[in-house]
Amino acid sequence: MSNTVSIFDVVESPWQSVLELVRQECNDFFGDAIIDTVNFEGMSDGYALLTVPDELRENWVKVHYGDLLRKAFKTVLGTNFKDYRIRQVAHSAPVPEIQIAAPMAPPIPAVPRVKRVVKRRPKLNLYPNYTFENFIEGECNSTAYKACKAVSENPGDPALNPLFVYGASGLGKTHLLQSIAASVQKNRPAANIVYCHAYDFLRDATAVAKALKGRTGNVREMAEAFQEKYEKCDILLLDDVQLLEKGIQTQERLAILIRHLRAVGKQVVLSCDCHPSKFTIADTREDAKKCVSSGIRCVSTKLLAPIESCVAVGIDEPDLQTRMRLIQKMAISVPFVDRDRDEIYRFLSIPRRQNVRVIEGMLNWLGAMNLFCQENLDLNAVKRLTAPNDSSARSELTLKGIAETVAFEFDTDLISLGSKRQDAGVALPRKVAMFLCREMTTESLQNVGAMFNRDYATVIAAIQSLKKQMDKDESLARRVQDIRYLLEA
Repeated sequence: MSNTVSIFDVVESPWQSVLELVRQECNDFFGDAIIDTVNFEGMSDGYALLTVPDELRENWVKVHYGDLLRKAFKTVLGTNFKDYRIRQVAHSAPVPEIQIAAPMAPPIPAVPRVKRVVKRRPKLNLYPNYTFENFIEGECNSTAYKACKAVSENPGDPALNPLFVYGASGLGKTHLLQSIAASVQKNRPAANIVYCHAYDFLRDATAVAKALKGRTGNVREMAEAFQEKYEKCDILLLDDVQLLEKGIQTQERLAILIRHLRAVGKQVVLSCDCHPSKFTIADTREDAKKCVSSGIRCVSTKLLAPIESCVAVGIDEPDLQTRMRLIQKMAISVPFVDRDRDEIYRFLSIPRRQNVRVIEGMLNWLGAMNLFCQENLDLNAVKRLTAPNDSSARSELTLKGIAETVAFEFDTDLISLGSKRQDAGVALPRKVAMFLCREMTTESLQNVGAMFNRDYATVIAAIQSLKKQMDKDESLARRVQDIRYLLEA
């Protein structure tokens, strides 16, 4: 029968010969550990029938061993070999033994049972304050926060798996990933969570690859440890994946791992400093080196596919309200003068800050000045201490600089402020600019008026009019004060 499967015994099977050829040329990551999980079931119509226990190994064999297996089978079987077929087969349960009555044997002394050693999961290296409760949510990070919160409540949900959190350094990506780990650890103690930095993954992957290539150390044990850690986790949280850009082979291993975890319903969360669309494809080490030297983010084709299929959520630079809430929360222990505390928070929040680390560093500096220099941290002292120390960074306020800042804050331009227009969209910012020019510089009224094509009498009238408006309108007074803080900073 042409469709029957011919089963070889151990002596006649070509599999051992094929294995020897594969092992001679194989220099892949999992090496013998992967090969040992592949079983040979025989030949059918010129096709070698192979089985593996799960999808991860099936993908790995197809990607890394496909051509090598075909070459080896062709060498052993010649023209009788067409190709191989591979399928997943779960490990079969042991066949129960048939109990046959036998003559009673003399009792055998009981041997003490050896206690089974239970492997303890490594302790997660988390910052205790990196929780959802301590994360400041704002317009700049709301989507990312809600997505990560949803993942922590329902890990493995296909709608958010894999999840890709991106944003510049210091905006809270690590805080969110560690918050997921802390939340799941608290609510699901049995969950196997792996949180690690990209360098940790690169180190683990490279260590096994080098050991295999150099035939040093216990390669099998190292490969099994890698599999135990990464393949069998319930949640993989990998931080700063852009740091893998030089490790093309490591990227490919990560791609297969992501597909495997996703296929078995396990959650994957990645963080990166840019959106997936910003990556350039680089499939060789030479391409990767060129991209890195040029400052271009690069990724291999095999990793780009699972990354592009991720749900990508971004974190932006903190806006004013978020900066305000961050400073209020982080500055609780800083001994600001109580009467000025709210205004200090406002003053420190007005200038744009690139990230949370800049804010934290500024508050730490103020606290240190109080501790070591006995500075009384009132509003004036905070203004002085946060002023640029570098003379090149410090610039004197000019009439033009003040006018340009006011125009920008009111969404108008310098030409309009100096025109004859009297509509509210120009008249109000012109008054504010004149008021701040008079308050923050030593220029004469004539010079201030000349800046806006007005005489000094008009400047006086405009300033008095604005003061009356601010007395009646607290929001306008607050806005003018915020612009002043911005100019002082």
